[in-house]
Amino acid sequence: MQLPNYLTYELVRRLSHDAPEKKTADLLAGLGISADEPGPEPDFDDMTEGYEGDCQTGSFTLEGTIDFIGHKVPVHFRISYASPVDENAPWDMMKGPSMMVDLLSWSEGPSAEAHWVPVGAGLLSDRMVEDIWPAILLHARQQEAAKKSCP
Repeated sequence: MQLPNYLTYELVRRLSHDAPEKKTADLLAGLGISADEPGPEPDFDDMTEGYEGDCQTGSFTLEGTIDFIGHKVPVHFRISYASPVDENAPWDMMKGPSMMVDLLSWSEGPSAEAHWVPVGAGLLSDRMVEDIWPAILLHARQQEAAKKSCP
């Protein structure tokens, strides 16, 4: 189905503003777009396998842009991380926190579903990885704070 321009505009408007949740969900459902979190889940077991003791794990999404032969396209990456829990040196980079990078993609065909495709951190430049570590540290601290505030 070719989406008419007025529906495209309305969809973007509703998603970028505080539109009524029910109407937005109905519009997405009518287009065959699921708002559920894409799968598969991060494989934290694989990431924590080499560590001894407890590990802290988490994942979050980063938006980016790819510039390819003169065309700019938005892309979404899921950053998953794992690090051993060490009370004396939390998040000491020398102790080897690990990171996985997945790219959001869609399957082909009429029921195109979003899913995460592992691409690995090797896709990113060293500078990009250095810029991601503060976001990982922030997310990990937020996760820790949320655990402490829950009874």
